[in-house]
Amino acid sequence: MESFLVQLNTCSELIAEGYSSTGNIGWLNEFCATFLDFASDLKARLPEVAPSGANLEVETIFLCLTQVVTCITHLERTINMEAPQMTRNHFLDRLDWCLRRLLVSWTQLENSITTEKNLEDHSFVELMDLALDHLDEYMDKLSQNSNISLHILEDSFTEDTYQLASIVNHIVRHSLAFANVAIKSDKKALTALCETLLSECSSFHEQAGDPNSGHRKLEALSLERALYALESYLNEALLHLIFVSLVDLENTSVEKLKEAIQKDAEGAQGLISAFDTNMDRIQQIGVLAIAFSQDIKTKTIVRSCLASLESLDTCIVPALQLPESVSSLHHVEILQEHFNQELLIFRNVIHEIIDSCSLINNYLDMLGESIQVREKSHLMAIVQRGSVLVEHFRLPVNYSSLSEDGKRVHKDLILILRECQAVVNLDIPVDPKRIAKRLKILYSVLAKLRDLISKDKLEPNSSVTSQTQLPCNATRTFVRNSRSVSKRHRSFVKQSGNCSILQDTFIESPNNESDLISFQITEILKLD
Repeated sequence: MESFLVQLNTCSELIAEGYSSTGNIGWLNEFCATFLDFASDLKARLPEVAPSGANLEVETIFLCLTQVVTCITHLERTINMEAPQMTRNHFLDRLDWCLRRLLVSWTQLENSITTEKNLEDHSFVELMDLALDHLDEYMDKLSQNSNISLHILEDSFTEDTYQLASIVNHIVRHSLAFANVAIKSDKKALTALCETLLSECSSFHEQAGDPNSGHRKLEALSLERALYALESYLNEALLHLIFVSLVDLENTSVEKLKEAIQKDAEGAQGLISAFDTNMDRIQQIGVLAIAFSQDIKTKTIVRSCLASLESLDTCIVPALQLPESVSSLHHVEILQEHFNQELLIFRNVIHEIIDSCSLINNYLDMLGESIQVREKSHLMAIVQRGSVLVEHFRLPVNYSSLSEDGKRVHKDLILILRECQAVVNLDIPVDPKRIAKRLKILYSVLAKLRDLISKDKLEPNSSVTSQTQLPCNATRTFVRNSRSVSKRHRSFVKQSGNCSILQDTFIESPNNESDLISFQITEILKLD
């Protein structure tokens, strides 16, 4: 522990020097060398103090290491561009926080401090599993003890219902937090489902003392159905939000914000508000992506993106509002590039882990509801969301998973989507039947692509997967592959758990000719 403290203290002292004018490339190289020694030793000893690896503190350590590498990358550019001190301070503050959090997490691991995980610390998915586990145990007790006096078991059953009620309350909190940023129709539906779940939970709790075990089983089954209904709809609402948010990333980009603020600072408030709303949505998408994913690499990438975006969200708009000068232009340029890089990584990792069939099915639902709609703005929005599917299959890992027939249909998708975009964007009036015809063709092509992907997944000798899976349209979930330990068919992450975005994004430098040793740190971040 003492050697770690010495190395961390040296890193902290170097960060303190970075706040002064002496923070140059030589200083950054020295920090990188010191931190590399520390991180290498840390990774070598990590298996000893955390053999299982499945630990919140371990995940925090990897997040901090990743954030350090990210900040070093942009600090290098900040120094080379001679950007203002406020730009440097932004990254130094993040480095300082990471080192302090690393120390806390490592200390807890080394001292074997295993604090019991509170319900507040559980994700939505973990809470759902806990709730269903409690219901299973409750049903088993009813079955196994049907001939024993229920008065003897009453205390046990009462405790079970109290625990379950607490878990359900936390599930509802997660759901309502997501509902707050969901699209309007989904917000209303999620709120109603939460009310139903709470009502069923209340009924279940009230029946805890019912001497009739059959009545208790019925109440338990009703509560189970309410849990499934909420999770199923939340999956669909999450996919809806992905379509909306990824499109809005283009409509509320930093570039457009900059133009709007330069033209009319007061008039840009509406766009700034839309930007903030979309950032809240991205955070919720990321939180659920982490919850559904079981791969530590994927979790680390998404967490790092969210951490970067959260830190940038508070300063990107104020930076755009600074009086124009050479230093402010450099400040905005670095923050803007950092912001765009993190969004690109985030989009790519979401597309890599999301299930293609579920994404297509969700869009087909929206498209089917819109074919006979004549409101032009609505049709334009629906067709624009089709670009999310194009982006999804532009990612090599998704495109390469298509069969030859799938790739041929994918070409048809690109063509018909272009036709749909052209016809809904025409300035002259267009016969609604012409629009409906093209939308029907788009629907047909997408349905065919979905069926081909589903067929490939069900092929026994398919190269896409070696495990038998349900048809894609049988389970309308967000995730890519089902977890063997889960009661529900989730298909969010690849079974292999290897996220190719990790290696590609961590080692990418904005300056390929850099001789900094900082990027050697990425070698210790390849999580074994």
